[in-house]
Amino acid sequence: MKQFLKILFILLVFGSSTYTQPAQTFSQFKTFQQTLTATGLSFTFPKDFKEIKALHEGMVDVDYAMELPDENFQVWYLVRNTQQPWPKRKISEDNLKRTAIQPDSLYNISAMAAARMLAGKNNYIAKNLSAEVLNTFHADKGKSYQLELLDQPETNHFQYGLLLSLQKNGVGFISMLFLSNDNGPDFYKKVNKAYYSVRFN
Repeated sequence: MKQFLKILFILLVFGSSTYTQPAQTFSQFKTFQQTLTATGLSFTFPKDFKEIKALHEGMVDVDYAMELPDENFQVWYLVRNTQQPWPKRKISEDNLKRTAIQPDSLYNISAMAAARMLAGKNNYIAKNLSAEVLNTFHADKGKSYQLELLDQPETNHFQYGLLLSLQKNGVGFISMLFLSNDNGPDFYKKVNKAYYSVRFN
């Protein structure tokens, strides 16, 4: 269970890049592509972005990360394949029966855990994604979380975040976390630059 709740981010994704990355990249991109392919995701590297080192520290475990240089804006991705067997957990301490966690519920469990870790219990607004948005990403389920972030070094002391989590039933999920110190119109313009970088096949 701890593996699922470790933290996700992100939001997300992908099989191949149609945009040429800057020459200096980390080896994490190759691994990220392999994960995307195994999870039935395709990825287009968004224009103007630059790869940065993904964080694997403490409770934060990110598959891939990038930024808009000099714009104080980052995007973190987390991808999980749910086609593999998952461990079982006790229903309760008083019940010796055990039941498997439903893989298709992991996207929601993971996203909610991340939202609480990043923003605290009550500093976020969760919404179900519309059918139109889900169709755009070829996803079956999805949620967004608007976050007022806790002041933490792990998130570079960013103040605001938007977490997008998308699920393809029987396949896996991707989470994208958009980070900034601005939550006005400029923030969402930057989000739109990377918003459609990934989708299920």
